[in-house]
Amino acid sequence: MIVSRSSHWPRKQILLAVADGLCAALAVVMAVMLRLGPVEGLAYLQMHLTTIAIAWTLYLLSFYICGLYEVPTMQRVSRMLTTAILAVALGSLLTTSVFYVNFSLEMGRGIFLGFAGFVFAAIVANRLFYIAANRSGFLAQRCLIIGTNGEARKTVQLIQRYQHHGLRIFGMIHCGQKHDIIGQFIENYPVLGTLDSLERFVHLYDVERIILATTADEETLLLKRLRSFRYRGLAIVDFITLYEELAQEIPIDYINDEWLFLASLNNSRIHIRRLKRLTDIFVAIISLIVTAPLTALAALLIKLTSTGPILYYQERLGRDSIPFMLLKFRTMITDAESQTGPVWAADNDPRITTVGKLLRKTRIDEIPQLVNVLRGEMSLVGPRPERAVFIQKLSEKIPFYAERLLVPPGVTGWAQVMAPYAASVEETRRKLQYDLYYIKHMSFFLDIFIFMKTIKTVIFGRERKKQIAPEPSVPQHEVIKTDTIFLNSAKHDISSKEKQKLA
Repeated sequence: MIVSRSSHWPRKQILLAVADGLCAALAVVMAVMLRLGPVEGLAYLQMHLTTIAIAWTLYLLSFYICGLYEVPTMQRVSRMLTTAILAVALGSLLTTSVFYVNFSLEMGRGIFLGFAGFVFAAIVANRLFYIAANRSGFLAQRCLIIGTNGEARKTVQLIQRYQHHGLRIFGMIHCGQKHDIIGQFIENYPVLGTLDSLERFVHLYDVERIILATTADEETLLLKRLRSFRYRGLAIVDFITLYEELAQEIPIDYINDEWLFLASLNNSRIHIRRLKRLTDIFVAIISLIVTAPLTALAALLIKLTSTGPILYYQERLGRDSIPFMLLKFRTMITDAESQTGPVWAADNDPRITTVGKLLRKTRIDEIPQLVNVLRGEMSLVGPRPERAVFIQKLSEKIPFYAERLLVPPGVTGWAQVMAPYAASVEETRRKLQYDLYYIKHMSFFLDIFIFMKTIKTVIFGRERKKQIAPEPSVPQHEVIKTDTIFLNSAKHDISSKEKQKLA
């Protein structure tokens, strides 16, 4: 069983971001030199280095916020051009705002306009090159699949579903006893030969990655034969690792306790217990100060538009199943669960107030949870804290659901930014796969990445479109059945004390 710490940062997006950074820096130099000339331009760059660095940073931040590194944006030229215009406009607006607040920072109007123009041309050129290279296969990673059974078909389908990752399959290698399958095609890819000819095909196609699509017993026997390829620099991954890399989630139907234990060895205890806590305290304090006007406005709107308290307190389970009282802005009508019991909120839920819809979409309703962070009950980033009655029922329906209680819950998290609100057992399974991915890859830089995606959600709102899972974990008819059972039983299990306002 292979348990890797594959990066959650796609390599091609990283290269594109680095190219944007270099081009943005070059754009500043070109704008200054064309405006002032070489001698005065060099002096200007030295005198205004801080100003230029701030503008450069704000533009790169705008590129990310507007989605210039998202796959759909890079697949269509028209969408890319529209997004590029929006990104440069936002970068210009942010830069102008900073200069207006701090008069000591200034940039000549001609230089600023030239900078914006050159940046726009550069990022468009970068993406046109990226699109052309991607379509031609220039950036593709050459792969061979070992295996010719059902796992091999699933592997091919997974790679085809995530074509933007640029994995190019040359064929399959048979590892069984019967050789009559050689020369046949599986999912339009040829079975090239047996393990005895693997070396020849690796050299012939200059293979960079070997994908194991075999059973656990076959995989154990193969590892010894493949070790020499690993020492030569070839990447060797199994289906779980490939799924994790492409979908950025853990397929819970393909893992076991052994896999989870080996995955836990990747975690940095220093980060989890020390650096993460210090970061939580610092960011929570700053965020409470910065969002104070927004918090006051939200509280006023809630009070003016609906009856009931501004905040509500609800018991949730934290790390190691320790209960705590969660704080949120009230987004539903008072006593929302008096008739239904504890049920998930859904799209167009009639219990959600008009202001509540806005607060939920922008995640402003979760700002009070920063107080929970200061108390040490939550972290800024982690799995969503859930109620005890839901955890009990979901643990019976979903394998490894209680695993998310091993880390502190978060105000935001990988599952929250990658998928919409869960309103069924099926959607909760999908979000658990994201939570397990975060638990395995938990790091300071992943937290920053999630925090940035959260800021993007606050600015542009949450995408409510449901994501389609790469492969449903259970059949659809079973999902509906267990979901109905869960909701009905939850209504009877909830005590009167737990019937609080749900938002």
